[in-house]
Amino acid sequence: MKNIKYKDKIASLPRVLILIFFLITCVLCKAQEESAQMHPYILLSKRYIGAIKRNIPNRNAGYFDTTFFGRMSEAQADKTVEDFTREKGPIQTIEKTEVDTQGCKMATATSIKTAKGRFLWYHYYDQAQRIQRFTIDTFSKQFFHEKEVIENKNFIRKDVELETNAFIHLPGYIYLPSSSKKSPLVILVQGSGPHDRNGSMGRNKIYLDMALQLVQKGIAVMIYDKRTYVYQFRDPFPMDSMDYYSETIDDAVTAFKTAKTIQGVDSSRIYVAGHSLGAMCGPLIAKNCKGLKGLILLAAPGRSLLEILPEQADYIASLPGGNKEQNESFANAVKWQVKNAMSPDLNLKSKAMLPFGGRPKYWLMDRNYKVIEEAKKLNLPILLIQGGRDYNVTKKDFDIWESAMKGKSNYKSVWLENLDHLYFEGIGMAKPEDSTRPQHVSKSVTNKMAEFVNGK
Repeated sequence: MKNIKYKDKIASLPRVLILIFFLITCVLCKAQEESAQMHPYILLSKRYIGAIKRNIPNRNAGYFDTTFFGRMSEAQADKTVEDFTREKGPIQTIEKTEVDTQGCKMATATSIKTAKGRFLWYHYYDQAQRIQRFTIDTFSKQFFHEKEVIENKNFIRKDVELETNAFIHLPGYIYLPSSSKKSPLVILVQGSGPHDRNGSMGRNKIYLDMALQLVQKGIAVMIYDKRTYVYQFRDPFPMDSMDYYSETIDDAVTAFKTAKTIQGVDSSRIYVAGHSLGAMCGPLIAKNCKGLKGLILLAAPGRSLLEILPEQADYIASLPGGNKEQNESFANAVKWQVKNAMSPDLNLKSKAMLPFGGRPKYWLMDRNYKVIEEAKKLNLPILLIQGGRDYNVTKKDFDIWESAMKGKSNYKSVWLENLDHLYFEGIGMAKPEDSTRPQHVSKSVTNKMAEFVNGK
C-alpha cells in the first residue's frame, strides 16, 4: 500500500507543477498588463525606486543621459539617495505616484515609506524620458497647482509658443483675466539654470504662484519654458555659443514681441519681471523691447555672478549639520573655478575648468557686463523687490542698487525682511533645503508688483 501511495504522489507531481506554472504565468501576465496600462513616467519612477529598494548594483545609470550634465545629475542623485538611506533607513514600501506637467516636460512625485515615516521622491524628466533632476522631500498633503488652474473661473489659460529663430521654439502659457477689457501683462523671466515655465522646485512652483496671484488682480501673465530647459545644452543650442543673450535675453525679447500680438492684452502696458539672473539681464531686455512699459527686478544682482558665487559657497559651507568637510571642499572648488574664470588669460579657446561647466564665452560676458550702468541708462519705470532672508542675492547687492539709483525718479525699491530668494516667508537667513519645502510665494510680492503695474 505504501508503494502505491508513493507512485500516486509521483504521478500527480506534473499536474502540480503545471498548476504552479499556470499561476505564475497569470501573475506575470497581469503584471505586464498593469505595466502596459501605467503612465510611462509613473512606470519609470517606480522602476528607478524599485532598483534602489532591491539594492541592484549600478542600478540607475541608464535613467540619465550621457552628457556632462546628465552624469552630474546622476552623481547628485546617488548622493541624495545615499544621504537619505543613511538618515531615514532603507525603503520599505513604494506607494502612490502622481504625474505633474513641468512645462514642456514631466515630473512625478512618489510617496515611499521607511521605518522613520513617509517621504516624497521627485523625478523630473526631459522629452527623451531621461531624468534631469531628482530630489527628496518630507511627505506633504499639498497638491499640485494644476487643480487650482482647472477649477478657477476668474481667468483663462492659453498655450503660447515663442519662436526666437527657426531652431528655437519655446512653449508656454498666458494667463488672462476673464474680462472683456484688455489687460496689462507681465512677462516672467527665470533665473539661472534650466527652469520650466512654472519655476518648479519640488512641489513649489514659484512663477506659477506669481502668475495665479497676479491674474486674480486683473493682470495677465506670460510664462514659458527656458531655452536651457527645453534643449538642455544640446543642439540646436550648443554650450559654446551660450551667453546672457542666448540663454535669456533673446527669448525674453521674443516673448515681448509675441505678447503684443495676443488678443486681450493691452499692448501699451507690457512689463518684464526678471527674477535673479532674469533681473540681472533686465536692463538689456528692456533696451531691446521698444515700447516696454516698465521693468520689475526680483532679487536682482548688482554685481557679476563671479563675484557672488564664492559668497554663496562660503555661506553654505558655514551652515551647521551636514558634511562639513564635503561642504568646504565644494566651496574651495567653486572658488578655484571662479579664479579660472577671472583669469586675464581667459579667452574663447581656453580649456580651464569653469563654474558649472560653463564655457569661456559665458563667463567673459558675465565679468564684463555692468548691470548697474545699463540700468542707469533706462528712462522707463523700474521696481526692485528684495528679500531680507536671501543668501543668493544679499543686502550688499540691494545697497549697490540703492546707491547707484539714488535720485532717479523712475526707480523705486521695496525691502521685505521676512522673504528669501524665492520669496518664501520665514525667520532668519534661508537655507538651501528651504527651496523644496512645500510653500507658496508671499502675496506681499505680487501686491507690490500689482501696485507698480497699476501706477500706484
